[in-house]
Amino acid sequence: MTPAERTPLEAAVDRWGGRLETVDLDGDAHMAVFAGPEGASATPAVLVHGLGGHVTNWVLLADELRRERDVYAVDLGGHGLTRADVHAPSVGSNAQLVRRFVDEVVLPRTGADEVLLVGNSMGGLVVTLVASRDERGIAGVVLLNPALPAPRSRPHVQARTLATLVRPALSRAVRTRRGTPITLEEEVERSLRMCVGDWSRMDRDALDAHVVMARSQHGFTELARAQTEAGRTMIAALGRHRVVAERLRRMSVPVLLVHGTEDRLVDVSAARWAAKVAADITYEELSGVGHVPMLEIPAETAEIVRRWEREHVER
Repeated sequence: MTPAERTPLEAAVDRWGGRLETVDLDGDAHMAVFAGPEGASATPAVLVHGLGGHVTNWVLLADELRRERDVYAVDLGGHGLTRADVHAPSVGSNAQLVRRFVDEVVLPRTGADEVLLVGNSMGGLVVTLVASRDERGIAGVVLLNPALPAPRSRPHVQARTLATLVRPALSRAVRTRRGTPITLEEEVERSLRMCVGDWSRMDRDALDAHVVMARSQHGFTELARAQTEAGRTMIAALGRHRVVAERLRRMSVPVLLVHGTEDRLVDVSAARWAAKVAADITYEELSGVGHVPMLEIPAETAEIVRRWEREHVER
């Protein structure tokens, strides 16, 4: 494909060495592939975004990780370019989608025996569901500011966390019904400013790529409804501390939990609680970082992952 034949989104992802593809998993699912060096031996990574997210969330971290491995990012059902009428947007359905994506796409393509599952926010919940049910083909799990319940001792944080997690999808749905004018650029920046701890760190090209993705979703009339449904099922999955704790403990593969102290969506106290209830979790806390470390400090995040792999996975 010549540069002139590429879509704006394909050109945007290509800036970081990514290639957009569609795969048939009983209906089209969309992904971005960031090929590693020839003969790369590091475990392939599968990146799973959060609520309202898409493959573009990962361009900076994928560009870092592809130095030593193949990297695959998938658009969950009802997100990115994967339509909700093809793949349901609930967290349970998306866990099934990720399981199939690993088994039917990534492992056969790479010839690897295992992958590294990486999830952010709701994507952290999704990969936890996958790994806690069936560890086949999973070398380890990386949770970047995953969706978690706050400790019982801090109920005000719990309410604030859950409300903030679903606010972007709900506000988008309200604006859609009311016809409130807002540009795509404004909507994208508002959402990202909520996620980023220090806006001065935000990469301008990555911001522009998120705007291009939003433009690519023009005409996706089901988007607000799908993401509201995803938020509803996410809250249901986080509603009982005992169930969440058991889910974390059931993951028998190595787990890395990374969380920013300035996360406005999932309070850092939730991550500290999770690190205590599951003793085998390796916990890294990032001072001054918000909800999306892969966008805010991608090089540092990649190095944390590599160091943890050397110490806990490649043994």
